[in-house]
Amino acid sequence: MNLADLARVGDQDLAGEASAPEARELMHAIMSEERKEVIVTRPRRKIRRRLVLGLATVATAAAVAVGTGLAGGPVTSYANAAVSIEKTGEYFSVNITDPTADRRRFEEAFRAVGLNVTVKVVPVAPSDVGKLIGPVVPGGFKWHGSIGTQGITPCSSAFCARVWMPADFPGRVVFGVGRPAKPGEPYVEDGPVDPEGGDEALPGYTSHGRTVADVRAELSRRGLQVGYRLVWKYSDKDDGGTSWFDEAAPGSRIKDDWIVASTRFHSADTVDLYVTPGADAGPAPSPHPQPQWYDMPG
Repeated sequence: MNLADLARVGDQDLAGEASAPEARELMHAIMSEERKEVIVTRPRRKIRRRLVLGLATVATAAAVAVGTGLAGGPVTSYANAAVSIEKTGEYFSVNITDPTADRRRFEEAFRAVGLNVTVKVVPVAPSDVGKLIGPVVPGGFKWHGSIGTQGITPCSSAFCARVWMPADFPGRVVFGVGRPAKPGEPYVEDGPVDPEGGDEALPGYTSHGRTVADVRAELSRRGLQVGYRLVWKYSDKDDGGTSWFDEAAPGSRIKDDWIVASTRFHSADTVDLYVTPGADAGPAPSPHPQPQWYDMPG
């Protein structure tokens, strides 16, 4: 076909008013191109619609799978991006996958399996990052059964544990999830210190039974700062036995010859000495519990 000749075809030719060969050839070419475009574009549109419909179906199924347990009451297992919990006959298996997650993700999982749990993400020593701290029952555990936590190894997540707790316990329970402490930030500890000794902060060194002066010298040699807590014994009027409490004390109150019972890291660069007061310390004060991490709001 000569394109120059085709270019001279007028409007009347395109409208079918002329029967010259050039006009008929141009009309045939145009109609052929229109038919080709219809054949190509329609399958593409159909494929696109099927793909969008498939993605929407998957999203809907995922939402139903997550929502079913919440709408139907407590379930026997629940998982999200932070934690997975499975309820057995005797305990709950807890696997922490993201210890840095928002605390509400942990609470969501505990409550899905029927537990009234408050979770706090708290600063801890590097060896405790990701661990579950507690459970703590503010005011004391007064119910049938027992309550406690046992770590499990090996563990493919950040932390794995068995939690013993009655599924019908009506009170509030507090757990902590350990996060890396900021420089100088005090660590949260899992449970009270052993007043008779046994907590040792310094690898290769036993502080229990040594004088304050000796332990302080060892801390200085290791480039660590020191804090002090006095460990007091008193008679518990509730059960008639002997109980303990500790209180923070300034260095000016502490005598060099008093005896250290235990040591714990207070923060990355400070070790607390738990000191048994000497005979010249005076009578034990009345117990005055101090706010703990699980008492704090938020």
